[in-house]
Amino acid sequence: MVRLIIFLIFSAWAVISGIGVITFTNPIYVILWLLSALIAVAGIFFTAGAELVGALQLLIYAVAIAVFYVFVLTAVPWEKAIKKGTHYRMEGVVSLPLVILLYVEMAIVFLLGITASPEGKFRAFIEKFGNTEVVGSILFTKYFFAFEVVSLVLLIGMIGAVLIGRKESQTYENDTR
Repeated sequence: MVRLIIFLIFSAWAVISGIGVITFTNPIYVILWLLSALIAVAGIFFTAGAELVGALQLLIYAVAIAVFYVFVLTAVPWEKAIKKGTHYRMEGVVSLPLVILLYVEMAIVFLLGITASPEGKFRAFIEKFGNTEVVGSILFTKYFFAFEVVSLVLLIGMIGAVLIGRKESQTYENDTR
């Protein structure tokens, strides 16, 4: 019961932070709300017993990605980065049912846990080896190709963000002359 209450607190925190991400116009506030949302999601993972995923969430997303966003933000001129009346309200309304569906799915997975796995295979595997070893062995054996593809996509995304930031910066410098 206590875990459920903590889960609900972290979930509400994540939802409020997500609303802050899409409603604020100042990029610094958006990054701070994003950081808050990432920390809340890490708390959800810790509450659900996925300590490794929670730690990875904190290390990769809350630290590395947020710092990267700040780095990109420093490369883009402030006038270009501030949203000016371009909120995507219709897209937000259309995507709201999908977001609610994802949260319902997350709540069901949290409530059912690993007992819902077919034939209880994961429960025995986790009890035998531990959470971290199970994630590592599955990630680097069964899903190794997908893991490498995701790493490559993230690398391409980071390079693209730097290039876009540099291009925007050069465009802004050319406009002001």
